[in-house]
Amino acid sequence: MSGTDLEKHDSHGDLETAHHGAVVSYNPDAPSEEWGWHGHWSDFAPRGRFLLLGLGVVGLLLMLIGNHQSHVEDYFLVLIALIMAAWMARTHLQRRRERRIRP
Repeated sequence: MSGTDLEKHDSHGDLETAHHGAVVSYNPDAPSEEWGWHGHWSDFAPRGRFLLLGLGVVGLLLMLIGNHQSHVEDYFLVLIALIMAAWMARTHLQRRRERRIRP
């Protein structure tokens, strides 16, 4: 029967305790910032977001092909694809306006 105590594994390092609300400098559950895990997607791949959203729109529209008895799911697929495409267009136009104002 398992107990209610937490087991301490050898793979875990010693935890640093925070004194009086001090910030703990080591978190074994989060990767190091030096590895690049804490960056933002648009910092290293600014067009990657549009590529992935575009692939999502194409994927949703490709799901229209099939042996559907009712076309209710087709309406939802088209609606979600239109929302994603409108989001892409709005973001693109917003960035274009910002570049025009501040070159």
